[in-house]
Amino acid sequence: MSANIDQLAPTRSLIDLSRYSDNDFGLHDFNLCKLFDDLILAEYIDQSDDGETIMRDGVLVPTNAVTRAWRIGRVILAGSGCKNVSVGDEIMFPHDKGLPVKSIEVDGHGELKYGVFLNEERLFGVVKRKE
Repeated sequence: MSANIDQLAPTRSLIDLSRYSDNDFGLHDFNLCKLFDDLILAEYIDQSDDGETIMRDGVLVPTNAVTRAWRIGRVILAGSGCKNVSVGDEIMFPHDKGLPVKSIEVDGHGELKYGVFLNEERLFGVVKRKE
């Protein structure tokens, strides 16, 4: 019998992102430059520029209509404890996991308009666009 990921307590990371809910981290005067443990900062790459819709098979779907859907993002920063992903990888993950962020400055990247902090264990995997 397989385990339900929603019932699993965080075990690998010392930083439990499930306890935060606000997407404003107060970094207005700072750039984010490094993550610790198995944390990942990913930029949504399946989202419209206004943040209101997600692209699915060529169709724009409102983000509030896909709360239990999967998402696609690009790893912008990866903590030193990450074993399976690297900066630049495109990843698939559950939409309802992680901590959404917006409009933060990241060293070497610039402004991250819409993104998410995730623990690596929450990822489904690395994906690659079809040619």
